[in-house]
Amino acid sequence: MRTPFLCFALSLSSCFLLPGAELFAQFGGNNGGGGGFQNFGGIIIDGEGVLGTTREKRISKTALRKLQEEFSKEQLNASVIEESEARTLSLKQLDAAVKQALEAGEEIPASLRYLAGLQRIDFIVVDQANNDMLIVGPAEGFAPGPNGQLVGLSSGRPPLQLDDLVVALRATLGGQPEMGVSIDPTDENMGNLQNYIRRNSNATTTSVAQRRYQMMGKILANQVISIWGVPEDSHFALALAEADLRMKKIALGTEPSGVRGVRSHLSLLIPQGNSLQRWWFVPSYESIGTNDSRSVFEIKGQRAQLMAQEEIADASGQRRDADFTRKTTEKFAQLFSEKFDELANANTAFAKLQGLYDLSLVAALVKSERPFGNDTTGIATLLNDERLPLESYPVPKFVKSAATYRKSSRGMLLGLIGGVTIRMNQVINNTEVQPRLYSERFQPNTVTKNWWWNSGGSATPQETPRR
Repeated sequence: MRTPFLCFALSLSSCFLLPGAELFAQFGGNNGGGGGFQNFGGIIIDGEGVLGTTREKRISKTALRKLQEEFSKEQLNASVIEESEARTLSLKQLDAAVKQALEAGEEIPASLRYLAGLQRIDFIVVDQANNDMLIVGPAEGFAPGPNGQLVGLSSGRPPLQLDDLVVALRATLGGQPEMGVSIDPTDENMGNLQNYIRRNSNATTTSVAQRRYQMMGKILANQVISIWGVPEDSHFALALAEADLRMKKIALGTEPSGVRGVRSHLSLLIPQGNSLQRWWFVPSYESIGTNDSRSVFEIKGQRAQLMAQEEIADASGQRRDADFTRKTTEKFAQLFSEKFDELANANTAFAKLQGLYDLSLVAALVKSERPFGNDTTGIATLLNDERLPLESYPVPKFVKSAATYRKSSRGMLLGLIGGVTIRMNQVINNTEVQPRLYSERFQPNTVTKNWWWNSGGSATPQETPRR
């Protein structure tokens, strides 16, 4: 009696902690006016640039509440902490507020760095009368969560970040047609893997099969992280890489999804020969609502979905699309896409990805609608990398390959390829006229130079954070 083969997949695992909960004490360190609080927890990058994840830190509710209260008292005004279903930000006045802080030699306050607690973008208003663009969405106060990264006090979701908005604006207005990340094995290692498989494909015992799969992970070695369209040391780039990595870990069953109904791809697998699974994120929005004058854009949709494609590799390691995509590969992508809103609520990496798509959509509409006139004077500070340098993070370069498997009756599954692409042209061209949309509802009730206010009420006075 022959021992069944094991189904095999390549796990992405890894060492060196990026800023976590202890960073609360470091808020206020200066990095080119950036403020110094690097909002990443649960991510590690070693000295060679190998990206991995860590488990959420254990902290008591009492200790966490005390940490959050201290942060709020030190860094935020009561007006920022107040929840709002429609907080409105003026890009022109946001630029002016950043410029004022820089010229005064002050750190950019938390309320600016985290866009007044904005959680997502539901409306974008082209304010031609003031050569401005307004972005509108729900907002709340924020403070460090268990891993130290800032999250909403009620939702637990990370607020949108000024750094990410700046990256999206600079990339899009600078002519970048696409932004993204990909994690791929090298051709050489793929070729070596194919040769090993051909020499070691006979039936054997379970223990020998397991050793073979572990050897396959070693042969495939580090997979290469490729970043394009954005600075590779930016928060934006690291957030893209983390979302891709988290998705792959869920696919392999090495990290739980946290959402009922979203199982690992390995648990869905019915083996049918050797192939590589490729999953990648793309934008997913409903038709954008707008009025006849294109002064308001209503944004709906889950922001991202997962696409699937099977790949095969030849003896030299060159990959190409397979003529088939197995049902389990498509099924995992379908489940992930259908539950993506729930996944984003359960995992901050996917919530950040939603935010990156929203901010990229803002940048695309700035380019197409020209709210600041024939130039970009209204956001000159945001676009000036000398005046406003980005926060710099360790550059993710590699992800380790390792073996994970389950017993099965036949065959094996090889590898996980994928990434994230952000190309917004198709999204902004998919519009639907809705005459009920009026830009006036988002204007402040009084003349103001404040950079944000809660729509439907008077403009909210802005204060310098308490020290």
